[in-house]
Amino acid sequence: MSLFPYSYREGQKESIDEITKVAGKRPIIFQAPTGFGKTPVVLSSLLLKGFKILWAVRTGTETDRPVEELKKINEVFGTEFLGISFRGKKDMCLLALEKMSDANYDEVSYFCSKNRKRCPYYINLQNERFTDAKTMLYSEVLKQSADRMICPYFYQRELAGLANLVSVSYNYVLDEKVSWSLRSVFDYSESYLVVDEAHNLQFSFMNINSDHITTGSIKRALSELSFFKSERARGFLIKLEEKMREELGKRKEKEVKIEDFYSSKNSDALDEIKVFGETLRSERLSKGERPQSSLYHIYSFFKNSLELSNEKGVTHFLSKEKNELKLERVDMRASEALKEKWKMFRGVLFMSGTLEPIEAFSEVIGIHNPYIINRKFKVRSENVSSVIIKGVTTKGERLSEEMLSRYMRVILSFLRKNSGRNVAVFSSSYRIQEALLSALPEDLRKRSYLEVEGMSGQQSREVLNSFKLAAKSNQKGILFASASGRFSEGADFPGEELEAAMVIGIPFEKLNIKIKALIRYYNEIYGRKKGRYYAYTVPALRKVSQALGRVIRSENDKGYFVLADERFLYKKYFDLLPEFVKRNYSIIDYESF
Repeated sequence: MSLFPYSYREGQKESIDEITKVAGKRPIIFQAPTGFGKTPVVLSSLLLKGFKILWAVRTGTETDRPVEELKKINEVFGTEFLGISFRGKKDMCLLALEKMSDANYDEVSYFCSKNRKRCPYYINLQNERFTDAKTMLYSEVLKQSADRMICPYFYQRELAGLANLVSVSYNYVLDEKVSWSLRSVFDYSESYLVVDEAHNLQFSFMNINSDHITTGSIKRALSELSFFKSERARGFLIKLEEKMREELGKRKEKEVKIEDFYSSKNSDALDEIKVFGETLRSERLSKGERPQSSLYHIYSFFKNSLELSNEKGVTHFLSKEKNELKLERVDMRASEALKEKWKMFRGVLFMSGTLEPIEAFSEVIGIHNPYIINRKFKVRSENVSSVIIKGVTTKGERLSEEMLSRYMRVILSFLRKNSGRNVAVFSSSYRIQEALLSALPEDLRKRSYLEVEGMSGQQSREVLNSFKLAAKSNQKGILFASASGRFSEGADFPGEELEAAMVIGIPFEKLNIKIKALIRYYNEIYGRKKGRYYAYTVPALRKVSQALGRVIRSENDKGYFVLADERFLYKKYFDLLPEFVKRNYSIIDYESF
């Protein structure tokens, strides 16, 4: 029996058979391009195994996708599998949304813990029965809860205990202080874990488990301290800022030890800072304000940093950003920490369109002897054409006037040759993108849709929708975006919505002291041959593959690609490019393009 709700396309039935056979016996790595149908393939394979499924995605906004597919399965087969997209308290606390909609996750959690016993929504939930539970998206859980005047967060926890499928953000797997809330009602040991867009795991772990304070944090903490009388705490904070300035001096960044900023004689001061921070949070909460406190954050930062200070792979850095100094803790132990996470589950499956080289992916996320399923679109050579441009590169700190002039020559040729198509220009950084845009002629600027660093989700959706609509108009669109941004990975452009793409440079991380420390750490655990390759080269080329993959969404799609950096000709980079790019390519000097 199969629960696949569509007509099979090439490779789908075989993938289902393999997943069904191997799941729970070995970790599975499932690589297939976007548009292959990975989500329904994996879901229909695992549902018949008779165990729960925890589906982890990069961000909360992506949690609805597997639930939508589960609804389709229920509709086609008349089944009653229960699934929900699970969100955190920040999105699911009706009382917090009423009183402080701009609060962050920690503040809403604190708000909930202090108000739960008298919260009308939580009280109403205690009288609810869950006999009418059904598969719901996050928005449907929220609406139904608001209509019934019950707590959406704890309602979804009740549903999770009954569910066959729960879709969550990575935090519920990677972050211990978040995951416990779900583990208490959803048995991880009796469930299969599916990690979607798994190429993000390496750096998602680092982001989730890292933290920082700044001289701005200290100034705000000193201001908060004016409500309390404690020369001990004040002295510690003043000396902390002085020490940060002394340690950094005239440098931009430095690797440091957390013990340089704290000693056991400061323990009483840190205890006072904790008490004052907790008191301030409670007082602000009682006034209906956000329960935030810089004092409490400084305490939390030092507490966690000191606990991890002797862990190999946890490093502290001091840097200058604009007018502030930043003291940062970075946890680089992805493989060591993640291999313990995978043991919590009955079976694990990792999927993405860009996991190659798979050996590198396996090692970095801590899995051994995986079963590999690797599907690719059989794109015909005549449907794709690629050009690698010689004589241009973004290597170095800035584009020289001469190099900017060369790039503009290439870009203008690309855009005018493809004026009848929707096209994208992905830059290696926002800095490079700004330089290019400043030299763009007005007629092309009018056709442009821009991804801006730090833009909100709503803004990005508006830009994306407008660009897609341009494909059906007389004036086709030009999307300018970062190869490290949200449009290069999460966006879907079927058919005529995107028919050609140019990549300007290679999106390497800035080779700052943090990246150098990561390379050094990887050298220690994987060897010098692999260290820089895993930490620096592979992540950058995966971004390129993701960006170019926006064009090819099916076997019948056509695509034109321009890789505008002569470094793409280096074997170590060229080998990591997508097969559809290497299938039919030419090398052209920038002057002849």
